[in-house]
Amino acid sequence: MKPKRLFCILLAAWVLLDMLVAMFTTVHADEAYYALYGQFLDWGYYDHPPMVALLTFFSSLLFDGNLSIRFLTVLLHGGTVWLIWNLLPEEKWTRRGVKDFFIIAGSLFMFSVYGIVTTPDAPLLFFTALFFFFYKKYLSNNSWPNALLMGVALAAMLYSKYMAVLVVAFVVISNWRVLKDPKIWVAGLLAAALFVPHILWQFQNEFPSLRYHLVARNSAFSLRFPLEFIPNQLVIFNPVCFCLALYFCWKNRKTENLFLRACLFTIAGFVLFFWMMTFKGHAEPHWTVAASVPLVVMLFVSMRDDSWQKWIRRGILPFALLLLAARVFLPVLSSEKVGLLGDRKRLEAIHQHCGDTPVVFVGSFQEPALYRFYTGENAAPLSSVYGRQTQFDLLQFDKDLQGQTVYAIGRLIDTLDIPKKELVCREDTTFYCRKYEHFQGTNRLEVNVDRYRVAGDSMYLDLTVQNHYGVPFDFNHPDFVTTLHVLYKLDHYFPITCPMPDHVVIPAGGCVSFSTHLKYIPDAPFVVCFDNEICRSVNSRPVKLENSKNGKRN
Repeated sequence: MKPKRLFCILLAAWVLLDMLVAMFTTVHADEAYYALYGQFLDWGYYDHPPMVALLTFFSSLLFDGNLSIRFLTVLLHGGTVWLIWNLLPEEKWTRRGVKDFFIIAGSLFMFSVYGIVTTPDAPLLFFTALFFFFYKKYLSNNSWPNALLMGVALAAMLYSKYMAVLVVAFVVISNWRVLKDPKIWVAGLLAAALFVPHILWQFQNEFPSLRYHLVARNSAFSLRFPLEFIPNQLVIFNPVCFCLALYFCWKNRKTENLFLRACLFTIAGFVLFFWMMTFKGHAEPHWTVAASVPLVVMLFVSMRDDSWQKWIRRGILPFALLLLAARVFLPVLSSEKVGLLGDRKRLEAIHQHCGDTPVVFVGSFQEPALYRFYTGENAAPLSSVYGRQTQFDLLQFDKDLQGQTVYAIGRLIDTLDIPKKELVCREDTTFYCRKYEHFQGTNRLEVNVDRYRVAGDSMYLDLTVQNHYGVPFDFNHPDFVTTLHVLYKLDHYFPITCPMPDHVVIPAGGCVSFSTHLKYIPDAPFVVCFDNEICRSVNSRPVKLENSKNGKRN
């Protein structure tokens, strides 16, 4: 069989297998969350740029069920494999070359996962491969079309995931001379111009993504973070490919092949950059997955010598076969009986009990996303100080539920001492819920600290509370008596209950001002929170007091 025909057959089999697995594997909670993106197209989202929303939107136009989320992801991944193949040297067209390529590519764990599961990493992989494709063409012919196409690929990478900046940075570091070419600067300006709509969206929404990724995800240093990073990378790729890639990066460190240098710098750069990031917080293992593209190229080019064939056959092939088996059995592993991915049975039981009555989920944003996907019914999370904000906080579905009949459900409800909550048992599923005839959430109350004053060991606050709901807010609601707390952020959360005026009712869209006081804790930032029997919400921006006992205006 001719090599080109063999390649086409193996690529078609790859895509077909991914499509079948995508059809029958349980949808992950994050995928349901990204499906929500596609239902409300915009230039940006709380967690990520909008490319993943386009994947789920166009997939939903063509299919229902799992493929309404995954169809374009599978096709895009097939395109990624094809692009990587075209990054390889011309002498790849041998039967052994085709087999080696699919063995290497098919042995990378997360690279294979993103051929099935829809996340922002799936389009990032495709457009990273596309960027390298045009960069290789630019190196052989630095024409305007190749440079401008690089700019378009760069913009598409940025619209997929912000860490696309790292890909470009490492490529440029590998070849500083490209900055002497005016065409590169024009390509960069083109990418920036194409990315302007997303920047404007961030500005209009007060930069939620930057606040989340650069501030909210920071955590205290733990020695565990840097120590676990390399073992995690051994899993993300596979131990043999990861170690060989680092070895070849070192071996080829003096290469004059500019394209191979770009691959080398990108692989080493991603590993080093995210290992350094572990000193300021946890680094998710899959953040390095974009390095899969140059890693396949590096391994293929460096292992063409016959002396390396035993490594491919004995070291890498077993991982490729193991992943192939995992793909085949993944639908079984993700079934409700095994329960690896999702909890569809629980959500269907909730739907049977609640019918078309809206459901608010306490302590989770994944469950309402899955509930909306599987049932099509209205559901929203209640954001808590102990969780994080999400796209739901921008969509604000809970505003429409204010004053309506809802069921409150969530694993947090199971542990809270809530009057009138009921235990529901359906088949093999049990859950607690509480039905409220006139729901009143607190997430859309906005608190501004107008002024604070420290006197002795006490702090006095002047607050303005804005009601962003379309109905009045009653702090003495019969089912949702609301209390005021100030939550100090120390090594742990330290809440203090604060006095409020009696019988406060804020009209729809209105505001009220009042003063309160509490114990002063020096050098401790705080947020203002409202509590009811099911949730403690964050209602102000973090406040960091100046190190002074004098009165200060915030």
